[in-house]
Amino acid sequence: MALFYISLGAVFFLIAIAWFGFVALYSQVENSGFGFGFIMGVFPALLSMLLIVPSTLYRTVFVFTQKPKQTMKAKVTLVIGLLITLLYSGAIIKLAFT
Repeated sequence: MALFYISLGAVFFLIAIAWFGFVALYSQVENSGFGFGFIMGVFPALLSMLLIVPSTLYRTVFVFTQKPKQTMKAKVTLVIGLLITLLYSGAIIKLAFT
């Protein structure tokens, strides 16, 4: 179940990144819709954070304690979840110290 949540969160993460990129490229800063577009991109980003971070931590602890045999798909999903968790952690640390 944790792998499903990580996969679903990764999809929402990609949607948020695409949304932010689209807004940044095709909106003008002077337009009032620019800020609204970025705010709308925060929702899939938060949803992905809520899905990925706890599931990745749970799955990582499970893998290290139980040492189950994993398929390649499970390994790739866990690595993607760890990378996104590190990105979110880095962003939170950066926001806290600036």
